[in-house]
Amino acid sequence: MYTKKTKENCVDIQQWCSCYLLSRHECCGSHTSENTRLNQWAAILLQHIHAFPTSTLSTVRFSNRLILKNETGSGCFYCAVPRWFVCSHGGGRQRKLKANSLAGFHHVWRWRRCRLVVNVSCLCDSPGIYVKRTHTTVILKTTPTMDDCAQERPLFTFGVIADIQYANIDDGYNYSRSRRRYYRSSLQLLRNAQESWSESAVKPEFILQLGDIIDGFNKGHNASERALDTVLREFSSSPVEVHHVWGNHEFYNFSRSALLGSKLNSTLHTDRILSETRPGPEIYAYHFSPFPGFTFVVLDAYDVSLLGREESSEQYKSAMNVIRQYNNNEDLNCPPACEGLEQRFTMFNGGFSKEQLDWLDSVLSSADDKRERVTIVSHLPVHPCSTDPICLAWNFDELLGIIRSHSSVVCFMAGHDHDGGYVKDKDTGVHHLTLEGVIETLPDSNAFGTVSVYEDRMVLKGSGRTRDRVFLFP
Repeated sequence: MYTKKTKENCVDIQQWCSCYLLSRHECCGSHTSENTRLNQWAAILLQHIHAFPTSTLSTVRFSNRLILKNETGSGCFYCAVPRWFVCSHGGGRQRKLKANSLAGFHHVWRWRRCRLVVNVSCLCDSPGIYVKRTHTTVILKTTPTMDDCAQERPLFTFGVIADIQYANIDDGYNYSRSRRRYYRSSLQLLRNAQESWSESAVKPEFILQLGDIIDGFNKGHNASERALDTVLREFSSSPVEVHHVWGNHEFYNFSRSALLGSKLNSTLHTDRILSETRPGPEIYAYHFSPFPGFTFVVLDAYDVSLLGREESSEQYKSAMNVIRQYNNNEDLNCPPACEGLEQRFTMFNGGFSKEQLDWLDSVLSSADDKRERVTIVSHLPVHPCSTDPICLAWNFDELLGIIRSHSSVVCFMAGHDHDGGYVKDKDTGVHHLTLEGVIETLPDSNAFGTVSVYEDRMVLKGSGRTRDRVFLFP
């Protein structure tokens, strides 16, 4: 946050100014082994605050020193930096200082065991009239850049990809015939992702496949099993385990009972120790911990759905009662409204049962007590600002309410909306990411990401349509 800039913490730059970048204590140690790394971080710091030369400002004189402090507060290195006119910012937004003012700032940057503390003091001296000293502290909580994060080794990494929807058929269009779909090319884009993950300096611990692994058209061509084997063969080219999420296209091809016994049931095909508690025998939801202090929860977004259920079953009848409260169309894939949140009540969406929500609540309560970081994954998004409303889960509000009642959740990842989306929940700071779909990605592009996890953040390195993002933990 910023200390409000006032006349007291601004200096007229037409007067002679002397600006010092100092630590809280001007002491420098002799830890020369740290010098190279810290010198690099000094350069990164200066880039991060968007410093630029002031050679054209002949009336301003700067004499700068940068001192980096370790966690005990003792100085470990200092370096001289050239004359700069500084531009401060916060939350990723650059804010240029006015040409007639110079505001001091205080910048704190975490780097493993080291904390970088920079303080600016401004001395304003107008000869013959008065001598005025100002000392300002502005604390910025800023988002790291990708270059910053590259300097630090992550605790672990994982890959993420969504909506591959492979089918061995010619290209086509989406339901509304407004977007091109590249059914065969999606397999090559998966290969591109696999190659990138295998060549990473830090190999992923696992891959999150966020649902719709093959397209529903395979069912009509009697090619569901063949298409699935083709895609899973690509995934098996790497030894990294894959956690599969179920989407609507899984249910277009297979019944729920078939999926529970298939290779898409990740609980049956992993050496990782999974949670002992499960919400129910027919609900595909579980959680696992890839690293101490971190938990991933896989949810079943079609637990309440018309898809994958026998029409004679109680679950199908219950889901029909839910959707018919809002959608009276003969074709239930046609949304009940042209705009607004009611669009979500279509057959290609679904929801979460009370049993699954209660289970999630207990998992998050346990994570709260252990002070763990939790990432939840689902095919359907649950935040209205992270997706088109037509792609939301039926009872997204109930799941959001559970997330907001716990402190452990840091991120929610989903697919389904092929355009992707993102929002940071203003109340909780939880990051809601909807990943772009492979199926509607041009053959010469990509749509996948690699996520590096640190103690205080996750960093998404995107490829193609998927953009880079930094998720600071709440």
